[in-house]
Amino acid sequence: MNEFDDPLANIPDPTPLSKPKREKPRKANPKRNEFDDPLSQIGKADTARATKTSSSMRGQYWQRTLRLPPEYQDLTLQIHHEGRARSIADTERWIYAMGLHAYFVEGKRPSYVKSVARDIELPDLGDSLE
Repeated sequence: MNEFDDPLANIPDPTPLSKPKREKPRKANPKRNEFDDPLSQIGKADTARATKTSSSMRGQYWQRTLRLPPEYQDLTLQIHHEGRARSIADTERWIYAMGLHAYFVEGKRPSYVKSVARDIELPDLGDSLE
């Protein structure tokens, strides 16, 4: 029989070759100390709630989200390019710090406009859902 007559003749055996597994020695857990920390079982949110602190710390920074008008983006980028700060985040921190300086040192206060807001009165469902 010719090798072209049997198309499956050149296909390797489908059983995979497995290497014998060698056991690795177990390493000691470097995070585990001699004494267990009883607070390790408590989550960050629970700790923040109990200590009345924010769990929004990221490294050494307090992380917040601000919603600003789009034109503030252009102004912030302009300040960043003129000042040549290391990052836009550094420029944003500087702008924020200047606002705090204006408030606490220079005594500047925000001005307010009177607005009329209407709240929707929700019906009392009482026991009707039972």
